[in-house]
Amino acid sequence: MNIKLRFSIHFIVGLFTWILCMGIVMMLIVEGVLPMLGLYEGMSGYDLILLILLAAGIVISSLVFSWYFSNPIWFIISWISSLSRGVYQEPPDSHKIYTKKEKLKRPYRLYSEIIANIHELSISLRKSQQEREKLEQLKKDWIAGISHDLKTPLTYISGYSALLLNEEYSWSEEEKHSFMQEILKKSKHMEALIQDFNLSLQLQESKSQIPLRLEEGNLVEFLKSLLADTWNDPELQEYDLSFHCEEDAIPFSFDRRLLYRAIQNLLMNAVLHNPPGTAITVQLTNVQNQFVKITIKDNGVGMDRITLENLFKKYYRGAPNTPDARYGLGLGMSIVRDLIMAHGGHISVDSVVSQGSSFYITIPFAK
Repeated sequence: MNIKLRFSIHFIVGLFTWILCMGIVMMLIVEGVLPMLGLYEGMSGYDLILLILLAAGIVISSLVFSWYFSNPIWFIISWISSLSRGVYQEPPDSHKIYTKKEKLKRPYRLYSEIIANIHELSISLRKSQQEREKLEQLKKDWIAGISHDLKTPLTYISGYSALLLNEEYSWSEEEKHSFMQEILKKSKHMEALIQDFNLSLQLQESKSQIPLRLEEGNLVEFLKSLLADTWNDPELQEYDLSFHCEEDAIPFSFDRRLLYRAIQNLLMNAVLHNPPGTAITVQLTNVQNQFVKITIKDNGVGMDRITLENLFKKYYRGAPNTPDARYGLGLGMSIVRDLIMAHGGHISVDSVVSQGSSFYITIPFAK
């Protein structure tokens, strides 16, 4: 029943009951109580006493009538007031509005929908507050991690640079080459971190869908080129990397720069979080010219349930799986998800601890 109609019916019935009760009470007083007290009409002060009793009856009946209708309203108002102050728990006396059978008491049933909606709003606001607090804590941890992640390669760069500039030592060409390689490697690491940070800011500022610069190209050659660029890194020489595709060419429309970054982030994630010797396989499949499927699979250390649940969340930084593994900024996987979704695609992951991880990317052909 509509709450307005139900309230009107309750109000009319309550008002009628109030008038009826007042009539019965006054009749009992006039015909029963006053004669028992020896007071009759025409006696001195009779009218004043009758007026006082009438006023007392009106006040008592009005209080009962007001309690029935206004007490639930005051309860609702106080609850909403608490929510506006940021107190998202139910009022301490909320249990009083229920019977022993956990049903609303009769005066509160009139506002059952309102009470139910406020209860759901309270739960929603409480969850939002918890998520905000969690996000703020993640941001704090993330900021602390950034300083550490940027400081570590800087320490290497400044250390090796100081060694090269130290005139007290005469370094061999082999040693100088080794120092320069370390400086270059740490510089690339810093560059990747800064690129992730800048790209994340760009994605955050884009309130609508990420603008794509779609180009027609051979997706097979694109991935082969990307993998060649990635695998030329000296750090990857100890990993078993492979690429598989049953077709020589798959014409496809995509944003080269953004898709390159997404796939590269996944590959580097597989390298940085797994020990040397890990097999990393990239497979490309054309599914009936409807969509392409890119699978990046490794047989490394895998991920636990908590890491899987938070993997694509911004600012989440899982613990390193190996002694040599490095933290990221907590942005890489979030960026990957956003870039794949910008292409109209989807990304998912399966992982088992000590058995490895598999990332599945599906992107539809552009219409």
